[in-house]
Amino acid sequence: MRLIGAGIALILLGGAAAVLARRRPAAADAAFRVLVLGGCALAAIPALMVLAGATVAPASVMPALPGGPWVAGLDSLSAWFVLLLCVVGGATASYGVSYLAHDRPTRGVAGAHAMCALILAAMFGVFLARSILLFLMSWEAMALAGYFLIVFEHEQREARRAGLIYLAVTHAGTLALIVMFLLWSRSSPTLTFAALAAAGGPARDMVAILLLALVGFGAKAGMVPLHFWLPGAHASAPSHASALLSGVMIKTGIYGILRVLVLSGAPPAWWGWTVLLIGLASALLGVLWALAQHDLKRLLAYSSVENVGIILSGIGLGALGAAHHRPAIALLGFGGALLHSLNHALFKSLLFLGAGAVARATGTREIDRMGGLARAMPRTAAAFLIGSLAIVGLPPLNGFVGEWVVVQGFLMSARDAGPGRSIALVAAVIGLVAALALACFARAFGTVFLGRPRDGRDGAAGSTTTGMAVPLAVLSAACLTIGLAPRLVVSPALRAAAALSAAGAGASDVDRALLLGGATGIDAISLMAVAGALLAAAIWGLRAAALRRVPRGAGATWGCAGPATTPRMQYTASSFGAPLLHAFPMVTAPETVRRGGALVTIPEDRVMRGIALPSWERLQAMARALRPLQQGRVTTYLQYLVWCVLLLLGWVFVASLGAGGQP
Repeated sequence: MRLIGAGIALILLGGAAAVLARRRPAAADAAFRVLVLGGCALAAIPALMVLAGATVAPASVMPALPGGPWVAGLDSLSAWFVLLLCVVGGATASYGVSYLAHDRPTRGVAGAHAMCALILAAMFGVFLARSILLFLMSWEAMALAGYFLIVFEHEQREARRAGLIYLAVTHAGTLALIVMFLLWSRSSPTLTFAALAAAGGPARDMVAILLLALVGFGAKAGMVPLHFWLPGAHASAPSHASALLSGVMIKTGIYGILRVLVLSGAPPAWWGWTVLLIGLASALLGVLWALAQHDLKRLLAYSSVENVGIILSGIGLGALGAAHHRPAIALLGFGGALLHSLNHALFKSLLFLGAGAVARATGTREIDRMGGLARAMPRTAAAFLIGSLAIVGLPPLNGFVGEWVVVQGFLMSARDAGPGRSIALVAAVIGLVAALALACFARAFGTVFLGRPRDGRDGAAGSTTTGMAVPLAVLSAACLTIGLAPRLVVSPALRAAAALSAAGAGASDVDRALLLGGATGIDAISLMAVAGALLAAAIWGLRAAALRRVPRGAGATWGCAGPATTPRMQYTASSFGAPLLHAFPMVTAPETVRRGGALVTIPEDRVMRGIALPSWERLQAMARALRPLQQGRVTTYLQYLVWCVLLLLGWVFVASLGAGGQP
């Protein structure tokens, strides 16, 4: 715990250095980058030790406080998310130094660096907290730092609106968590997590606790229908902040759900079904909404909704396995959810950082205004291609590993004679989601990086700076390493999932050959994918060698007397996605118009338009109706106090009569 404490201190010191040395930009940026990277490296050491099997004793941050001590601890579940935070946090903070250098003359870059350091420290607090007050304080600090990052470009109306929606949803979720902890701690002597786990509680309280946990943590994770804050927030924030919000912050919601399961024990089957169905809805709707977007960062944000859905599906599967005493299925479900949480953090951060480089070079996030960027930005194109292949779950990249384990859990349930046998059909839904994700990112990568420039705006595009290219290379290497050597992460994930499966020694009965070896194991699939990739590279090399033999004076290929091609002849993002979107008319069929002889689709989030905005308007109308109660007159407020005291006395009088006491 001391190493983690030192790491957090270094990160906060880096944020302070960025502010204090802001008049010397080069020194401030160097100090921020070095201190944050050093802090993340220090914090990663104990996390790796715990995942390797070591134990770390909990530590009391403030031992003598009302409600019990503030305790911090590091178990396998916390270590998994701490490691995720260290890798992504270090990469995004380093990238942000170079990314924000462009904004230094016009904006307060030092404040953004300080908020980045604060949100990193707060997320460490969330993952390490073992008492209610420390957890909620870290949770709220994380929320506020995230808000300031979202409204970094506060002069833009879109950023201010996204920040307001984010604040409303995140504080509504925090309110649900406060109510959950209040219910849970009624029979607990202290406000520590250990006391909550020992106290238990009535069955009716546990029903409310599990539902409130799903709402409070699910809102932060971005599950449907509480996802509507996420696209605007991730699109408006600076790209390195978007990577941090999508890669790590929404995982605090996943961590919270899993932590509640560790403390409460095996959940009931109805809760597992609820989480599973919400996960499937989030996955399917998220990828369809992503397919409809024209803003590159909004596309990536909706894709996060899809991947959160896959993670929740794994949690739902694990909960059902634990409820029906099927330890192998529970282990596969929870293990797959943990694996996909890590993998999504890596490839989604990579994609957001790549999108930031593209936006910096072209001055736009509109996909239909790009094209041909692979020639001007080959390193960014290669990194974005790796992230795209990873996010659609293709081997030999890391996205395949987590999804494969989750799917194996669903397929294993088909061989089970228990009541959860029907959930094997969910594997088909995940297959559909993967196919739609493939179409989505083929559309995104092809439109942005391939073909020819569509409107000339990318003429100023240049190569990505070294400060931005190195984090892209690190995250790309992480995606490739996990895909090529899945044992590095699968075994620790299963050990961390054992604490969630409520399976005890039975968890060791999982068919390890199915997961790690054999002709159909994940290692064999990765090796076959590597062989296929090497074959494709060899064919590409032979093609390039053949093209070099073509004489320089050779003319163009005969085009059947057709006219010369122009950028307008290319597929646009709208024309590529429209046929698929119209296959789901009740959910995502966008409005289609023709502008200037081109097909344009106008996407909309029906949850935002049909539920969130009408609810907000009703709340505003109610507030306007209640406004006369606040007249600003002292006599009116005194009347409120008198009536309140009288009502309380009346309630005490009636309660004493009902208890048989003397009035």
